[in-house]
Amino acid sequence: MGRKWLLYVILVLCLAVPATAVLGAERFTLQAGTRWETEGCIADSGKPGPTALILGGVHGNEPAGALAAAQICTFQPAAGKIVVVPRVNAPGLAANLRYVPDGGGDMNRAYPPQDGATPAERMGKDIIALMEKHQISFLADLHEARTFHKLDRTSLGQTLLFADNSPSTILAMDAVDVINRGITDDVKKFSLVGHPIRLSAAWYAGKYLGIAAFTVETSSQQPLTERVEQQLAVVRTLLAAGGWLGR
Repeated sequence: MGRKWLLYVILVLCLAVPATAVLGAERFTLQAGTRWETEGCIADSGKPGPTALILGGVHGNEPAGALAAAQICTFQPAAGKIVVVPRVNAPGLAANLRYVPDGGGDMNRAYPPQDGATPAERMGKDIIALMEKHQISFLADLHEARTFHKLDRTSLGQTLLFADNSPSTILAMDAVDVINRGITDDVKKFSLVGHPIRLSAAWYAGKYLGIAAFTVETSSQQPLTERVEQQLAVVRTLLAAGGWLGR
């Protein structure tokens, strides 16, 4: 009990600090000098290889993805690079609000942006520019849902949504098999339920870039520490299958 409480305190503190503030990875800033400013990191192997992009904190009431993404900044890729934006919706996370505060829009419906009139669309534009700059070949967007998909089919908790292309399908099928071997409770096992939400980052990356792209959804009915661990397990498995991490 003591160890879990300590881990919980550490995770909560991570939410209050910029993700790269205590990490050794290379840093960059999106929306610098604005209310929506957020930091990202790049874990670079120093060796040739593809680039993966991990997004967290797109919805401000889904802290597990932000916390897991911050930890991914510490990963040491075997080849290529891992680019991470842990707190896409930093103001929403600070206020525990799903959308960007004060009518700023939904950062999960901003790809591609229409006219850039909202903060969500401006962030979407910056993240698309990040995809293009680093020529990514993989994207994972970390989310949470209100309950377990196996108990309520209208909820996406414990699911992996994969883009409608061959690279995504192959990786998703292999990854879910590996992940579920380590989960004993059938309700908590991950399901493949279809494709990412239209206009989300994973949808855009799969449709327009033709790359392996995923939305990871954990159930918020579990303790925060468990959700973070599950998010990390899914991302590690996908990255290992894609060649970024050793198996």
